[in-house]
Amino acid sequence: NSRLYSLASGPRLGLSATPIRYGDPEGTRSMFGYFGDVIPPPITLADAIKAGRLVEYEYTPHPVRLTDDEADEWKKLTLKIRWEMGASKNGDGSPGPLSEKGKLLLIRRSRIAKKAANKIALAADVLEHFEEGDRWLVYCEDQAHLEAVINALRGKGLSPLRYHTDMDGDKDAALAHFRTFGGIMVSIRCLDEGVDIPAVDHALILASSQNPRQFIQRRGRVLRKAPWKHMAAIHDAIVVPVSLEDEPEQTSLLRSEFVRAIEFAKSAINRDAGAELRHLAAHLGFDPDETSEVGIEEDEE
Repeated sequence: NSRLYSLASGPRLGLSATPIRYGDPEGTRSMFGYFGDVIPPPITLADAIKAGRLVEYEYTPHPVRLTDDEADEWKKLTLKIRWEMGASKNGDGSPGPLSEKGKLLLIRRSRIAKKAANKIALAADVLEHFEEGDRWLVYCEDQAHLEAVINALRGKGLSPLRYHTDMDGDKDAALAHFRTFGGIMVSIRCLDEGVDIPAVDHALILASSQNPRQFIQRRGRVLRKAPWKHMAAIHDAIVVPVSLEDEPEQTSLLRSEFVRAIEFAKSAINRDAGAELRHLAAHLGFDPDETSEVGIEEDEE
């Protein structure tokens, strides 16, 4: 709340693992103006792992392609978004704020990647490696996406649990069963904050925001320490085009996916994950070092 910055509190300290406000440079400047710069040296994820506060982890990115229909819809929405951006200009000709229609188009486009049909089969393939006693969290985009994943897992003979805000039954009982016996918990974003399950040792990310705060929280959730837990595994569905030369409109998609993937890979115990990502980027003619925060927070409704 901006009113906080009017409080004459004297010495003050702000605590955050993600102090940069995504898509809000003005808000970020106001916050740092009030609290001051980050106190050096910043504590990185690697520092926390080395200090034994978090467990080490393996990171496995899984490239996923859009279907032909999804790619066509992505292209159509991209053209509409570009038109909205072109129509939004200030008096001096500089880009103006994106219209509400443009923001809604961005949200629609982002959901094509988050709910890509090929992710359902990927979930079934990855979870075939589930072993009794494992504790998996599977992150989905919405309830329809969650149900599709659950049906695919049941088709493999698995018995996943569901967890979301509007679910029937006792959410607390579902979490208690999961904590005690393990299993596969298929969830929506309601597990991002406020629910502590340190015994989670595997995560499969099928849908993720462009907001670094969200995917950093999700990574941190599976890295929390618990008795007899010495390592975690993160599996990540990365939506990539077949070729940027043939599908240049998917450059923004690839950029946002690689922001998360490279962040996850750089602190993983398996250093080859980052090399695989860079090899994939080179194959696509894409420079992952050029990734940056782009667009708006596409999860806003």
